[in-house]
Amino acid sequence: MPPSPHSTNDHRSRLTQLSEVITGWRFATFVIALCLGSFVFLGGALLIPDSAGKIGAIATEFKTWCFGYDPATGEYRLGYIPVMLLNPLLLAGVVYLIWNDALREAIKDARGPLIRTAGLGTLCAALLGGGLFVFAPKKTVPPPLPFPGERIRSAIEPPQFSLIDQNGDTLRLEDLRGRVVLLTAIYTRCATACPMIMVEIRRAMAALPAHLHDEITVVAVTLDPEYDTPEHLREAMKVHRLEEPLWRLVTGPPDQVNAVLDQLSISRSRTPDSDTIGHSNLFALIDRNGKIAYRLTLSERHSAWLESALQALAEEGLSDADTLTLRAAPL
Repeated sequence: MPPSPHSTNDHRSRLTQLSEVITGWRFATFVIALCLGSFVFLGGALLIPDSAGKIGAIATEFKTWCFGYDPATGEYRLGYIPVMLLNPLLLAGVVYLIWNDALREAIKDARGPLIRTAGLGTLCAALLGGGLFVFAPKKTVPPPLPFPGERIRSAIEPPQFSLIDQNGDTLRLEDLRGRVVLLTAIYTRCATACPMIMVEIRRAMAALPAHLHDEITVVAVTLDPEYDTPEHLREAMKVHRLEEPLWRLVTGPPDQVNAVLDQLSISRSRTPDSDTIGHSNLFALIDRNGKIAYRLTLSERHSAWLESALQALAEEGLSDADTLTLRAAPL
C-alpha cells in the first residue's frame, strides 16, 4: 500500500526542520559552547591536586588517561597537554568559520535565544564532565603482597665489568663493594620502557629515608653500545634529570657491554630498520658484599617490593651509631 500524501509531507517536513537546525545558528552555538565548556573542564582537571580526596583520585585517573600523567613524579608526557586542550578550541573555531554568517545574524537579531542555546551547550559540557567524576568506575587496587625478604633472597655473583660512565670515567663494579648497587639496563633512544624504569627508580629512591640515599648507587648499562657514547649518556642525564653521584650510566665496547647483558640474562632484540630495541626489564639489587640479593622486574608487584628491598639492603651493615649519625647529618 503506497504511503499517503499526508505522511509523505510529514516526513519531508521533519527532514526540512532537521536540516534547518543543523545548518542554522542554534546547532553552531550549541557545539561551540560544548567545545569551550570541554576546554574549561580539561583545564580544570589539570588544576585539581592528587591529594584532593575522592575528586583528586578521579582527576588523577583522568589526567593519566588524557595527559600521560605520572602520579609518581607529577610529570606529564610531552605534547599531551597542548594537543588535548587545543582540540576543542580548534573544533569551535572550525564551526565558527563555517557558520559565520548565521552566527552574525543571530548575534544581531536573536541575541536572547543565542545566549540560551549557548547556556544549554555549556550545561551539557558541565554535566558530561561532572558525570565523569561522579559515575567513573573507581579503580580498586588490591593491597600489595608483603615483601618476602629473606625468602626470595639470593647470593648470585654479578658479572664483573670495567666500563665508561657519562663523564668518561672508568667504573668497575668491584669498586662499589661495600655499597648497595641497583643494576639495570636502558638505552638513550628508548621512548617506552626505559623512561618507566628511570621513573620507577626515582620513585623508590624518593620513598626511602633520606639518610639512606648516600648508601646506594644506580648503575644503568646501555643496551645500545654502538650508539650510546658518554656524550649521549650525559645528555640523557640532563633530559631525564638524573642526579650525580647517585646515577652512573655506563657504556663501552659492544662486545664487553653485550657480555655483561648476557650474563645478567637481559634478553633484547633490535627491530629491523629501526633504532628500537625490545628488551626485558631488570632491577638487580646487589648487597654490600657484592652479591645479587634480589632480581626484580618492572611490574606492579615488584614496584611495591623495590623500595622495601633497597631499604633492607641499605640498612644492612649500618650500626646503630652509624644510623643515628646519618639521620642527624644535615641534608
